[in-house]
Amino acid sequence: MAEFIDWETRAKERRIENKALKKRIKELTLSRDSWKAKFMEQKEVLTESQLKLETVKKNILKILTV
Repeated sequence: MAEFIDWETRAKERRIENKALKKRIKELTLSRDSWKAKFMEQKEVLTESQLKLETVKKNILKILTV
């Protein structure tokens, strides 16, 4: 009988574990959102750069064909 943990002790341990898991989930969510925002910003910069590069290429082609 001593090797069995009563339900109250198990419930307390589970509550502590759940609290720690919820905290970790919150930390991971914040981290993910931060990295996602950084990625979206970089993606936007890349898109702008690609558009500028295409414009430059077109202008160079115009100059070369004249």
